[in-house]
Formats: sequence, structure tokens, C-alpha cells
Amino acid sequence: MRDIYERHYEAIYQYIFFLTTNPAIVDDFVQETFIRFYHTKQIQNEKALLIRIARNLVYDHFRRKRLLKWLPLAKIDYKDEAPLPEELLLRSQEVQELYKALAKIKMNYREVIVLRYIEELSVKEVAHYLELSEVQVKNYTAQGLKALRNIIGREADV
Repeated sequence: MRDIYERHYEAIYQYIFFLTTNPAIVDDFVQETFIRFYHTKQIQNEKALLIRIARNLVYDHFRRKRLLKWLPLAKIDYKDEAPLPEELLLRSQEVQELYKALAKIKMNYREVIVLRYIEELSVKEVAHYLELSEVQVKNYTAQGLKALRNIIGREADV
């Protein structure tokens, strides 16, 4: 189990972080993801199952709070003295702008873009992990990128 944790921790952490935009709850979701994974009996693809568990946890959390329709949920506000690795990554201005824009697009688009461009998965892998068709993944990617361009373009005009 430790080997699985070490192999997939960073990817699951980043996936949840980019879906929730709330660093305060990421650790809890990551922990719960691995606990649920541990209790799973049949495993065909470790990473696919971990992503599916993490996705369901995030969706359930927002559904319970009735906030799923109004994502993003939290403003990006990092005031801890010791920066997290993710905060160090977000330091450059371009990446911060992209991250803020990513937090403004629909959840379906966001998770596909996170898996395709941040996790660098293929269309086929994303389709498998999210239980979508490859056509849906391509459509969500195109629509998500268009939405990102519109948001970034509007903010640049201001």
C-alpha cells in the first residue's frame, strides 16, 4: 500500500487541488481517497480507481453543500508562512492567471483539462478514468480551452 501511495500521491493531490481550489480540504480528500482505495477488493488500474474515488469525493462534498453549480468555491488565498509545493508552482504570474481562469470554468471542463494538460494523460486514458467516451473528452477539452481563452482574454482587456 505504501508503494501505491508514494507512486500516486502527488498526482491525486494535484487533481483534487485543481478541482476544489481549496487547499484546506485537499489533504482530507487525499487521505479519504487512499483509505477507500485500500478497502477496494478488485483493482484493475490503480490510478484510474484513485482518480475515480477522488472525483466522487469532490462531487459528493460539493453536492452535499449544494455548491456544485457555483464553482469555483473558494478564492485563492495563501497566507501560510511555509509555502506548499503547489504554491511554489503557482508563483509565476502566468500560471496564477491560468489557475484563476481554470477555477472559473465548468467542473467537467476543468477535470478533463487537468488530466489532459497537467497530468499529461492521453484522451483514451482520460476517457477511461472519467468513464466518458473519447469524443466527450475531446469536446470537453475543446470547450474548456475555449472558455479559458475567453476568460483570459476578458481579464487582459480590463
